[in-house]
Order: sequence, then C-alpha cells, then structure tokens
Amino acid sequence: MTKTVTTSLPVWEAVSQWLSPENPDLEYWWKLTGPQISHMMLAAGYSTEAQYNALLFHYRWIIPYLGPAPRLDRSLKWNSLLGNEGSPIEYSWKWNSAKGKPDVRYCIEAIGPYAGRPLDPLNQDASLELLHKLQEVVPGVDLTLSNHFAASLFDHNRGEYAAEAAKGAHFTSTIFIAPEWLETGFSVKSYFLPRRVGGGVNAKGLALSDWEDSFKQLDPDNEARKAAFDFLVNDPEGQAITPYMLAVDNVEPSESRVKLYFIASRSSFASVRSIMTLGGRKPVTEAHLQEVRSLICAVSGLSPDFPEDQETPFTAAHYTTATRDNFGELPEILHSYVYYFDIAPGKKLPDIKLYTPVRGYGPNDLALAESLCGWMKERGRGQYTEEYMSVLRKLNQHRRLEDKKGAHIYLSALIKKDGALDVTSYLGAEAVDPFQRVPSPRRRGIHKGDDL
Repeated sequence: MTKTVTTSLPVWEAVSQWLSPENPDLEYWWKLTGPQISHMMLAAGYSTEAQYNALLFHYRWIIPYLGPAPRLDRSLKWNSLLGNEGSPIEYSWKWNSAKGKPDVRYCIEAIGPYAGRPLDPLNQDASLELLHKLQEVVPGVDLTLSNHFAASLFDHNRGEYAAEAAKGAHFTSTIFIAPEWLETGFSVKSYFLPRRVGGGVNAKGLALSDWEDSFKQLDPDNEARKAAFDFLVNDPEGQAITPYMLAVDNVEPSESRVKLYFIASRSSFASVRSIMTLGGRKPVTEAHLQEVRSLICAVSGLSPDFPEDQETPFTAAHYTTATRDNFGELPEILHSYVYYFDIAPGKKLPDIKLYTPVRGYGPNDLALAESLCGWMKERGRGQYTEEYMSVLRKLNQHRRLEDKKGAHIYLSALIKKDGALDVTSYLGAEAVDPFQRVPSPRRRGIHKGDDL
C-alpha cells in the first residue's frame, strides 16, 4: 500500500508567520532553506519540538551567515564548494536502519562581508565568529580542536594571500560548519580545507608530513594515525590518495572524531577494497565488502557483475559552465571518490568511510533514487523511501528529477562494527538553478574599492 506523504509544513507555517527577516538577503535564504529543512525533518519523523528547535536555531544563527542572495544574473558573491552552483549549504539524509529513523543534517559555509577581499581573502572570519558565538550559548561546545587546526593548517599573513590574489590566484572554501539535531541533542562539526601561501589549491596545499605534524602536536602516540600513515606512505594505493580536508566534532577532544579526508585517483572496486582495508591492515569480511560493492553498483547504474578492476564510468555531460567554473582549481572534487579516515584518540585502527560522487556517476536523479530506494527495501530499510523521494522533489522544484543530475552530490557508506552499512545521501539545495545561471567572472586580484 502506497503511503501518502504530506506536503503541509505546520511547524514552518507556525514559525514563519511571526518572524520577519530584516533585509532581502535574510528573507531570501529563510524562505528557501526554512521550508527545505522543515520538510526534511517532517519526512524523517522528527518530533514537533525538534522541528521548532531546529527552525528557530536556523533562523537565529545560520541565516545571517549565508551571505547575500543571488544577484540578478543568478551569480553569488562567493561561490562555495558545497553546492554544484556555488550555494553555501548542503543537506544530508542519513538512512534509517531496519528499526530506526533517518537523521537530517546540513553543512554550511558562512559568508562574511569581506569574503575574497584583502581583509578576509579565504572567507574565514564569519565561520570563526559563528563558532565562537555558538560556544558562548550552547553548553558542551568545545573549540579546542577547531582552534588548533585553524592555527596549524593555514598561514596567518593575510597580505601574502592578498598578494597571491592580485597575481590571479582563485580562492575558494576553506571552512565549513555542520550543525546537527539528533535524538542525543545538538552538536556542531567544523571542516577545514587547508591552503598555504604558495601551496597551490586546497587539495595539494599541504604535504603529508604537514598533516602528521599537526596531529602529533595533539596526540603523539595515536595508534590509528600510525596505521593510517603507514598505509599512506608504504602502500601503492595509499600513495595514490591525496589528503585535502579535516573535520572534528566541537566537543571535549578526547570524545571527538578526527576525520581526515582524501581524494582518490581511482574508482575501481579493487581500489575501494584496498583503501577500506588499509591494504590488508584492517580486517573487513568479504561479505561486508560485497555490500559496499552492491551499493556502488546500485547508485552508479552498474550491473552486479561489473569487473572489480575497471574504473566506474564517469558521466559528466550534465555539468554546467557555472559548475565547472566553481570547481575550476579543484576539479577532482567533481569526479573523484572520497574517503575519510577517523583517527580519533583511543582508536587502534581508523574507521573508514567511502563517498562516491554520484553527481558525476550513474543515471539521472530519478533513476539513481529509485535504485537506492530499491537497495534499501531489499534490506528491510525501505520504511522512508517515499519520504526520501518527496525530499528530492522539494529540493528540486525547478526541474524534474528524470531530466538531469545534480540533486545528489555524494552517497557515502561506512561499515559499522556489526557489519551493517551506515549510508548517507548528500543533497544540494540549489539556491539557483545551475542550468539557468549566467556564470560570472571569478574574483581575481584586487580591484578598485577592494582596499578591505
């Protein structure tokens, strides 16, 4: 029997009638993202109280940091790496277990008034301000790790970054913030994409030794880090992946994950197998690996017997000029498999998560979603598939899902201790329709009036 998924958003309607954004930029982001968050939380079965908390938090703390609304030509003041078209927000739907409910999360890049200008060339001030404000008002938020990595993964002479910009360097995202409303309460994560002066683009800006030095300052005897770096230094598959981003939970350091993200140069399942087992250093059963493989095949439009040693076919024809321009100096993000290694204190071996960039692989969004939902149903996890489809349609009201790709950004899989797969869909907000956007020139150099 088909469920009827409601399109009514009673909490959004109740909250929004009493809130009046102070300017057109706030109004634009509130009217775009407020209903999106409300719909996702309702679809995932969140309580009314949780929906109120999340929406009021979003209005008070997140909306003011999303920057100016898109211009008349549909361009944005600062193009974020979170959205295909540069929008500063990305949603995620962590799929339910057979007996549980989904988790709804999102990640933002805070956009400051001087983003990309000499005063704030890497657009970091707004993110750091927001983190410190949250520490003041939210019990349990601890910025020890965020402060450490913000200090150790970047240079601090902004004049040198400004000089690079004047010579034509194109700066992009370096900090993301991810608030989470879970059954256990509120939490917030920080993500850092390092960029050193003269170091090139983010994914190539830091040597492996620079990362290790930063980690050793915090936890010199970490066994998980030692195992991970042994793989990275001595295994051919480890040598072929590039660290580019780090994420931490803003909690007491001994309780935090420390997730180091890598861009992979290969997309075959043989490569996936090697990385998820650390080249044989991490025990993973064949049955669990085959579950990962079946998921990859389902969302990539591959037959179950697709050869393990062949690269996943890349289907990038849907990318627009605006998308390619946004990721111009980090093109790997658009088509490369991504992994994180969690090298948190106390771990002997890292937990490893795979992200497949489904915006560049497999069929259109409708076919991809139907395959993913079918995979879930086969494993007794299909209770929220209709709700998931409704979320996709809510986020993509400007087009039909069967027409193009881009609603799905990543699909991730992590093998839990009990062997089940944690699966998460990462979804774009598409603040502007990327297929109608007129791309604007990148901000390069320092122009008249850019003295700040």
